[in-house]
Amino acid sequence: MSSIAIVTGAGSGIGAALTAQLVARGCTVLAIGRRAALLDALAARHAGKVETLALDVSAEDAPAAVLAALNGRAPHYLVHNAAVLGPAGPLAEVQRAAFRQHWETNLAAPLFLTQALLPVLAAGARILHVSSGAAHHPLAGWGPYCISKSALHMLYQCWREELRERNILVGSARPGVVDTPMQAEIRALDEAAFPDVDAFRKLKENGQLTSPDTVGRFLAWLLLDADAAQFREHENDIRDAELARRWQGG
Repeated sequence: MSSIAIVTGAGSGIGAALTAQLVARGCTVLAIGRRAALLDALAARHAGKVETLALDVSAEDAPAAVLAALNGRAPHYLVHNAAVLGPAGPLAEVQRAAFRQHWETNLAAPLFLTQALLPVLAAGARILHVSSGAAHHPLAGWGPYCISKSALHMLYQCWREELRERNILVGSARPGVVDTPMQAEIRALDEAAFPDVDAFRKLKENGQLTSPDTVGRFLAWLLLDADAAQFREHENDIRDAELARRWQGG
């Protein structure tokens, strides 16, 4: 029987690329996302290997829906990839309701989905948080995103310590600046909301964005090939040259 992987935010970008890599390595993927049409297209590209679940991971009943979709199966891999950027703009103007929804998606959803799945995870299961440079470097106009990604980084570390003796590995990966729909959203921001927007526009113009397929290969290597210490002890950065020699086979 093939290993079961759960990937949130699977409809496009990094999530879709990782799904393709996991399928190619023999996994069955439960692909989760908000947009059913994108998930249906993903499943059609990987007939019989991708199951879909259209839902908003921030919903309070989302973990129960994921458990129901598993139908008693024990997942081997759980990837928290779903995230939102907005609300963008000065913290002085952030509305409480918008901040709360952002927090529910970027932090509460990974926390409570992991919590719900702990009793059913396969022995030796791996849980991967998709992180960001914004977790470690503040950017004016990205306050909620920087804050939530920083909190997600601490969540990874807390789970890592709590689950260390239970043979469940928790890791975190930094994928760099990737050519995804979120990057298109960033480039569309007004300079008043995000003063550094021009730098991100130039990354696209100059072909300096990492492709989702490259990130998918990196994350699949972490999940399937990296040893336990490599996976969990420190956040793995795709731009680490020494690490690249390992996952790229150089």
